[in-house]
Formats: sequence, C-alpha cells, structure tokens
Amino acid sequence: MLVPAGDFCGHCGAHLVTASTSRTHAFAAVPSERVAHPSIITTLFPHLRHRRGGAFRWALIAGGAAVLLLASQHLFAPATIAATFLLPVLYLLYLYEVEVYEDEPWLLVAATMVTGAVLGYFFTGFAGDAVSRLDLTGDRENAFVLAGVAIPIVAQALMLAGPLFLYLFRPRYREPLDGLTFGAASALGFTLTSSLVAFWPLIGGPLVAQGAPLDWSLRLLRAGILVSLVNASTTALVTAAVWLQRYDRRRIGLPWTTSILATLVVATVAQVILGMLGFVLSDLVIATAIQLVATIALLLYVRLVIHQALLVEGADHEIGPDAPCPECHRVVPSMAFCPACGAARAAGTKHGRTRAGGVA
Repeated sequence: MLVPAGDFCGHCGAHLVTASTSRTHAFAAVPSERVAHPSIITTLFPHLRHRRGGAFRWALIAGGAAVLLLASQHLFAPATIAATFLLPVLYLLYLYEVEVYEDEPWLLVAATMVTGAVLGYFFTGFAGDAVSRLDLTGDRENAFVLAGVAIPIVAQALMLAGPLFLYLFRPRYREPLDGLTFGAASALGFTLTSSLVAFWPLIGGPLVAQGAPLDWSLRLLRAGILVSLVNASTTALVTAAVWLQRYDRRRIGLPWTTSILATLVVATVAQVILGMLGFVLSDLVIATAIQLVATIALLLYVRLVIHQALLVEGADHEIGPDAPCPECHRVVPSMAFCPACGAARAAGTKHGRTRAGGVA
C-alpha cells in the first residue's frame, strides 16, 4: 500500500532506508534504542514516552542507592522494606501515568497487583513451612524437588492467575502491551508479599542489626530487586504472547519467539533453573551473579517479544489526520508507526493516542 514518505513505513514499521522489516537497530517502542539493549524502564514500562522515562530511571537508581546506604549503616530492616517496595511502587506510578486501565483502574489493580500479592502471601507461608519441615527431617532430596522445581512452577502459575482473569472477562484490553503490563503488575505484587513474608523476622527485629553490610546488600539486591525483575519478565513474556494471539488477525507468520509455547517454556525453565541453583548454591556472590545474568537475558527476551508484537499488523490501519508523534514530536500522518522515527503508536499512552486522534 502507499504510505507517506519517511524513514519508516507507517503501516508495518519497516525501515525503508535499509528495507529491513525486522529493524533490530530501532526498538519499536523506543526507536532510539536497539532491540538488544538491556533497559529496565523501556522494557517493563514500554508505554512511557522516552522523555518521561528519565524520571522513573532516576527514581530506580535512587531507590537502589538508598538500599545500599541503609544496609551500609546496618539498618537492614528499612533497607529490606525499601528493596521490596521499590519496583511495585514504581509500577503503580507507571500505571497511573500511562492510564493503561482507561476507566477501570480499581479492577485492573485488584485483578493484577492485589491478587498477586494475596496469592504470594498465602503461598509463600505454605511453601516455606513445607520446605522447613523437610529440612528439619534431613530430607534434602525431597526438599530440593519441592524448593527447586515444584514451588517455582506453582508460583509462576499463580502469578498468571490475575492477568488471565482479565484476558477472559475483559476482552476490551486486547493489545499485547496490555497483557505485558498486567503480567508484570501481577508478578510484582506476588513478589512483594513473598519477600515480606520471607524477611518478616528481620523487619520486625531491631532497627540496627548485626551482620555484614556487603552480604546483606547482595541478599537484598537479589531477593528484593533481581527476583522481582525475573518474575515480572517471565510473567510478562507469557501474558504478552497470550494477548498477541488474540490481537493478530493473520494467525500465520508470527515469529516462534512470540508463541505461547515458547514463552511458557522459557518462563518455566528459567524459574526452575534459578530455583534449583538457589537451593544448592551457598556462595552469595555467585548466586547473585547468576541471578543478574538471568535477569538481563530475560529482559532482552521481553524486549524481543515487545518489538515483534508491535510490528504485527493486528488490523487494517488507515492513514489518519496529521498529529504530533508522541516520541519525536514531528507532525506526521496518524498511522500505526511514525513515518519519521518509527515509534509504534500502540506503545504510546492510550490517553495520548485518543487526544491526538491517532491509531488506538
């Protein structure tokens, strides 16, 4: 079809200059970044415009620095609270900022973050008691199977419960990034209460505690932040793939990396491997390093899924009226992609798209 002149096709998002349909050099949500660019904010907060992402990025850095500062002063309880609440609070602010919930904010938050938090609270208490009983009896083999295999698989299934409820009963939320957002929110709620239950003896203890600050800094980095990112990534992978199957009308030609089976296998295998390693590894530095590598790998896979999902032509898009691009601010015809910078309009805030008269 005929499209307006520009560096990118406004219909399919291909890079016209190089005739690249995959355009891996220009991430569909933020074209100034490559697809293979490890970034927490532009990956798990894809609806944020690039100019607004800086505030969230600095908040994340400041929160991490606060955790390290508190731990260095032996204030382990406040450091634990800061580490466990950092990402969930940022994500709630993100949901408010981009208004992905449209006119149902309480339903979305309740079905994702609150449901995940409730399930995480009860499941962690039950699972922790079961593992403790096996450890007390010296049954390491069954404890390994429970802690390294069964618990990660069940936990992953529970993190998917709230988003799948929305998928079944709120079909109006049909875009792949909706699914990704719901999955990440549910996982962060689940991880929040799981961490609080696990660290409650420390939180309820003395304000100034004994212990090595470096060890506790690594422990909180791993349990409070890296585990949150892993859970958010694995859950978001699956939910984005599930939503994409409903969004794409072609039913053929989808990359295998965005299939429900592929994302489910990656999510499950990642959770099981990390669960097993967490059970057998006693060296905190090695365990944290492995968790960090796994987090980066999963974030890169999430970016690939987002990129490929945004490049899917889910419906017939007409050329709309001229409007400023939310990403580059150039006045261009309203299409699925900005002809100037290649940003997918589906990655913009829904309020912004409606106001601009763009493609929803």
